[in-house]
Formats: sequence, C-alpha cells, structure tokens
Amino acid sequence: MIRLSRGTRTRRTAFRRTATAVLGATAALTLIGAAAGTAAADPLDDVAGALSQQMATGSAELGLPQLLPMIPGLGDLLRSGGAPGTTRCASVVQIGDSTSVGVDSPTKVPSPADTLSTQYKRVGVGTVDLDADGGRSTVGAVDGRSNAAEAVAAHLAKGEKGCWVIAVGLEDAADIAKGSTVAADERIDRIMNQLRGQPVLWPTVTTSDATVRGYTAAAMAGFNNALRRAVVRYPNLAVYDWAAVAAGQPDWFVDGIHYTAAGTAARNTRFADALATAFPPGTGVTPATKWVSN
Repeated sequence: MIRLSRGTRTRRTAFRRTATAVLGATAALTLIGAAAGTAAADPLDDVAGALSQQMATGSAELGLPQLLPMIPGLGDLLRSGGAPGTTRCASVVQIGDSTSVGVDSPTKVPSPADTLSTQYKRVGVGTVDLDADGGRSTVGAVDGRSNAAEAVAAHLAKGEKGCWVIAVGLEDAADIAKGSTVAADERIDRIMNQLRGQPVLWPTVTTSDATVRGYTAAAMAGFNNALRRAVVRYPNLAVYDWAAVAAGQPDWFVDGIHYTAAGTAARNTRFADALATAFPPGTGVTPATKWVSN
C-alpha cells in the first residue's frame, strides 16, 4: 500500500474542495445562463482545464479571487451595461446572399416575432439594416448588381458603422468549386480589410444534399476552413458555426440551399444569439469568443 504524506493529503483535499467549489459554481452559472437564454460552450471542459493547470503547478490553495476567473461566462453575467444574452451592438448591418432575401418579412417566417430585425432587437440591437441579393458573392456580380465587397463599401460610404454580420460565402464556395481562381482567403480579405476596427460576425456556410453543381459539402467545408484561418488574421472577427447547427436538419431546407419558413426562423434566432455570444455587453471590437458554436 502506498501511503501519502500529510502534505500531499492536505493538497489533495484542498484540490478536491477547489474542484467542488468551481464545478458547483459552474453548474449554477449554466442554469442561470439557460434561464436567461444564453449559451455556454463546454463550461465544464474549461473548468477542468483550469483546474488541471492549477494542479500541475502545485497550487491548490485558491481563494475566491482565484476561483472566479475560472468560471466560464461569469464575466458576462456580472458585466455592467447589459443583461445576460444581450449584445454591445447598437446597430447591425447584415450583408447577405439569396439565403438572406426576405428573412425580415413576416410572410417568410412562421411568426412576426421570427423576423431578422425582431430577433436582433431581442438581444439589444437598436437598428438593423439588411442588404441581401440573390447570387451574391464577395467578387464578381450577377446582372450588374453589387457583390458583397461592393455592398460593404457602399454602406461605409454612407457613414454606417457598428456591428456587421456577413452572411455570404455560399456562392463563393460554389464559384471556387467550379474553377474560380480567387481563393477563399482572398475573398474574405476583401471584406475584412474594409471592416478593420468594427465588430464582425461571419456565419459558416452549408448546404443539405444540394444537387446543383458546386454546392457540395466539400466546397462549403473549404470556405469554412478559410473562415477559421481568418479569425487569426483579424482580431475583430468572430465566426459563428451555423453549418454545425444546420447539420442534421434537412427539414430546414427547401432545395438543399435555401431555407423553409422554419429554417429561416431558426437561422434568424441563432444569428442573434451568436451575435450576443460573440459581442456581449462591454466596449471594444474584440469578440468574447472567436468561434461561436451555440
């Protein structure tokens, strides 16, 4: 039998007490966040990692000031200036393709409460400007209409500033799959270079068994991987993994590309929640998390 020294037993007891306290606080926080409509991404994993680090350094004697920073999401709940589940974004410009056309119309969703502007306002946004057009990508043009990069430039020329949701990339992914020489990274740069110093949320793109040439799962994954790389280059960028949420939801799609009324409502709601997760109450343009998966 291996006997632990008194000092080792004391440290282990302290560690267990620390773990119990932190996990208990995290569980309470998770319940509070759920009741308030917030989404916490793997809080127990975050706590476990923090505790493991403390154990590795031999520091188990932790007081309340040391425990609190280890509890994921606590800062958002305690931050002044806004309620849990709300955003610092006073205004939002959403640049979209055909999947965003009509998303702010009560006739396109099950209820007027499901419209895009209503959902953004639910999380604290004051003004919403939706700019969506069919076939829109970041480069090129369809029938002479503005592409996404040009649309952003036009809004900036009017003096619009605030938070941006860039709901494009579907057509870009398809264009690349069909032979475009403009890579996904360059396409993203054409948007992000214009929006330095402003908060940006960019949802990943997805299709569901689309039969149209170019709109394959592999094409979408390629563009989404470029978004993952982009969060390293741009400190003001957060990516919302909408593709992961929509996976396994074929009933949300009409033709594998566009959304049903229920799918549109779910998308509007999730976009608003993701904005609040990425840019909760506070100041500055840096997102609270770079990759949102709620």
